[in-house]
Amino acid sequence: MVSTPAADRTTLPEQGATARRTTATALLAGMLALVLGLSVLAGAPPEPASAASPPPAAAVTPAGIEDLAAYVPANSCSVVTRPGTKKLGTLLVKTYPGTSFGGARSCGASPDSEHHDGRAVDWMNSVRNATQKKQAQAVIDWLFAADAQGRPYANARRLGVMYVIWDNKIWGAYRPSDGWREYNGCKAKSKQKKSLDAACHRNHMHISLSWAGATGRTSYWTGEVAAPDYGRCRPADMSWAYAYDKPNPTPCPRGAKVKAPAKASATLKTLVTYSGRSIKTGDKFAAVKAVQKSVGARQTGTWSSASVTKLKAFQRKHDLDDTGKLNYATWRALIESQQP
Repeated sequence: MVSTPAADRTTLPEQGATARRTTATALLAGMLALVLGLSVLAGAPPEPASAASPPPAAAVTPAGIEDLAAYVPANSCSVVTRPGTKKLGTLLVKTYPGTSFGGARSCGASPDSEHHDGRAVDWMNSVRNATQKKQAQAVIDWLFAADAQGRPYANARRLGVMYVIWDNKIWGAYRPSDGWREYNGCKAKSKQKKSLDAACHRNHMHISLSWAGATGRTSYWTGEVAAPDYGRCRPADMSWAYAYDKPNPTPCPRGAKVKAPAKASATLKTLVTYSGRSIKTGDKFAAVKAVQKSVGARQTGTWSSASVTKLKAFQRKHDLDDTGKLNYATWRALIESQQP
């Protein structure tokens, strides 16, 4: 058999196309192998870091579960971190070493924070730190996840979480259908500076608790479903309520903010602003001088045993029990004594 020289061979069009495709595929495969090989030699990009681990599940989980917490705003001053508040903060710090938390904080002129009555945790994490941001997201996912029965926000309910503020946004258990909402205009471009990280909760997560959660009576801690607890109710004519002392199953009426009358003196305005607050020996907040002036005590600005003596005399003069304590009846008498 005589072979035909290459120059004389005849190739059909279909065969030519197939050959060209085969050659192109081989070239592409070779280039891909080369690229992959170079990637391995140079060091391929690392896999994304896994999400932070969540806090542990409750030791005992009852069949029932708490309802989402109602909104019960702060109305009293008691600068002590409540047991459940402390437990939650400690749990977060133990789960994520290197973080810290704060609880109770000194009270201002109005009861506008659950830090004032010991029901709030400030867990220190920063959105500017990648690891801490993942930790915060892990906690949120853990709080909001459904349980085995499909009940949403399971851990938030078992802990008595009332609301969460984190990274410019707020979520409230009392309005879950609204999801995350912008907090205090913090998404504005003008509020992205680092100096506003605290105000916009970018360097810490704020968690406010129900009274059942703050006192550590919810099912995450006890294994028993806690009944709703609305805390002390504020009298309509007082700016503050007494400090929490026992559970209250009845919702409190929402009273309007108490205002001093027109042309009130500075002393009367101060008394109205702080009405209902307790004062103890050594206290130095703004109401002290106003009360000292009203009862005829020396206006030192520091509450002392001498101030208590004058307060008892004031109470006797106004037919009140001379307890030396600022109960509601005494506050009303003080305010009345300064009316224009």
